[in-house]
Amino acid sequence: MLDILFEILYTCFNYIGEHGPIILIITTIFLLKNRDNLLFYYLIGIFINTILNLVLKIIIKQPRPNEDSKKFALALKNFKYTFKDGIPFNIFGMPSGHAQNVLFSTMFVYLSLYNNKKIFYFYLAITLLTLCQRVTSENHTVLQILVGSFVGMLVAYFMYQMVQNKLKGKIRERKDDNGPI
Repeated sequence: MLDILFEILYTCFNYIGEHGPIILIITTIFLLKNRDNLLFYYLIGIFINTILNLVLKIIIKQPRPNEDSKKFALALKNFKYTFKDGIPFNIFGMPSGHAQNVLFSTMFVYLSLYNNKKIFYFYLAITLLTLCQRVTSENHTVLQILVGSFVGMLVAYFMYQMVQNKLKGKIRERKDDNGPI
């Protein structure tokens, strides 16, 4: 009985770890659906964050910890993707895309909805589970997770500042109406 419970928990842990970014993206879209400016900048930010992750991986070219060194050398020479379970798989691990995206979502939602602690704790739980799963499954090293987390938070902060600047707009002096003071 205990083995079955452990197996269920382990399966949930892996599922959340693999799908953490998608879980948080869908949740964020739902939470921000009535806040047009925030939702717009969030969606633009998640797109920029994902593209930035791919660019950084191509520049840094650091392998994942579970990558075969011969395949990695061959991929570097020919710049090819390998396939894992029939799906194209990026062999570069630095920075972690999962870490970058979950921290982007968590930071953006924290800054946008800072009064709601329950939402923040939910995001934090999904984020921590995702980060732990990526390391325990040997998809990333701790350093790859830390760098991805930092980049994701930085992009989220930048996008949130853009929202704040958009909401403030241009401050102009009000035209005098010649009324009494």
